[in-house]
Amino acid sequence: MLGLWAGTVAQAQEVGNGSPGAMPDMTEHRGVVDDTWIIAPKRLPGATLAGVKNYADEGDIAAGVSLRYRIDNAQWIIADVFIYPAGEGDNAAMLRRAAEDFRESVAYAERQQIYRNVWWGDESAYTATLPGGRTVEGRVLPIVFDAQQDMLASRAYLFYRKLYFVKIRLSTTVDAVESLADDADGFVANLLSGVDIVSVGTCGRRMDLVMVPPGQTPPPDLKDGASSDGYRVLLRGGKPGTPAYAAQLAKTMTLAAKRQRASGCTLLDYHPPLEDDTRAVLHLSFGPEDWGTSPKSP
Repeated sequence: MLGLWAGTVAQAQEVGNGSPGAMPDMTEHRGVVDDTWIIAPKRLPGATLAGVKNYADEGDIAAGVSLRYRIDNAQWIIADVFIYPAGEGDNAAMLRRAAEDFRESVAYAERQQIYRNVWWGDESAYTATLPGGRTVEGRVLPIVFDAQQDMLASRAYLFYRKLYFVKIRLSTTVDAVESLADDADGFVANLLSGVDIVSVGTCGRRMDLVMVPPGQTPPPDLKDGASSDGYRVLLRGGKPGTPAYAAQLAKTMTLAAKRQRASGCTLLDYHPPLEDDTRAVLHLSFGPEDWGTSPKSP
């Protein structure tokens, strides 16, 4: 049975004369986010996964994970992807924070003399158009720097997705800088479309269960059994323990879980896929206090 968040008791609401039926089993969570799984395709259109790193293995879970892809027909481009906890907030504000984080990381590299002679281009808005036409708003920051052996040109594409920052950094030597723009759009779009981020915990949310007796019209936001964000679900009246009741409950909770995962965090049961020849699966396991009391404070 799909489990519900037990951090706060789910609120059961009755519509009409309906009575609560058998509630889905509760499951205990450690905190706002207990676990996150990053699922990365080993093959994207036009690119192949060449390496992964989980910084939690080195005791730095706040740094998240990194992926390195090799772009077909552009072996001179280094394509690094960094996915790390952000929290919850307005997209524009979170992107500003991501840009500040990136500038500070470059400043740190300068202080360590890893980078020298850094030149910043103009930061600008960037819209990634994913397969199917959906768009994702981000920022792009170009820089040129001396990496001790070569002068490199780099573009950092910054996005905020599912409680995490996604930084896509494409770098090459300055004599090949024009190829960055030529190859960036397709790679960025395919990466954002292909990589999934799923977190499990209380999500700082509560779940509302709405009871409706047979034959009564459900609330407008629950016509198919679950709200658009999956945190409000419809439980139709019926006889608990019967196959029909169990089947309807399972269908509703499966839909709710799918919609919760689409926002990045679910308080329902989640069974991550196993790593195989088609995907890498990286796992981050958090302590009860790592994300504070809400997704706003990781």
